[in-house]
Amino acid sequence: MADEEKRLNGADEQPSSSALPENGETVSVDLGFTGNYTHGMDAKGRLIVPAAFREGLGRKFAVCLSPDFKSVALYPLKAWVSRRDEYIALCARDATMRRVLDQFTKYSYVDSEMDGQGRLLLPSVLRGRFLADSREVDVNGSYDHIVVEDSRRSRQEDEDFERDFDDVLSMIASVQKNG
Repeated sequence: MADEEKRLNGADEQPSSSALPENGETVSVDLGFTGNYTHGMDAKGRLIVPAAFREGLGRKFAVCLSPDFKSVALYPLKAWVSRRDEYIALCARDATMRRVLDQFTKYSYVDSEMDGQGRLLLPSVLRGRFLADSREVDVNGSYDHIVVEDSRRSRQEDEDFERDFDDVLSMIASVQKNG
């Protein structure tokens, strides 16, 4: 258990930080997971994890459900524990949250790792449930985790966003004004 605690308390840090120059000084900034990458998935369910995400995931990480439970997600262990603990705390406030926690943990594989070429074998139960026969997937940064979803679904989400938020600047201004 001590090894697990050690891993969870820092060895596998979540989103990598970067040193950026500012006024002649180097400042460390938490960049999180950012970007969108389209990759193929082979018949065995192996996916290449984008090089930009590998360090932030750490050597061991969790493969589980995305926050909306509609896609596959990859979490650094520390971020996965934080999400799980959030659900546990919500169970104390609302007993129906136990079902959410149960689903989250049921479909969580917390000892996942990539091979030497950066490939990840996605658990078959998650592939079957969320990616079916997808051969092309989008691997998207989502600050503290990575979302893996069928490329068609990802494009549909982009179209839905454009439809629902046709004037992003006005929406931001409204939230700033009312916040």
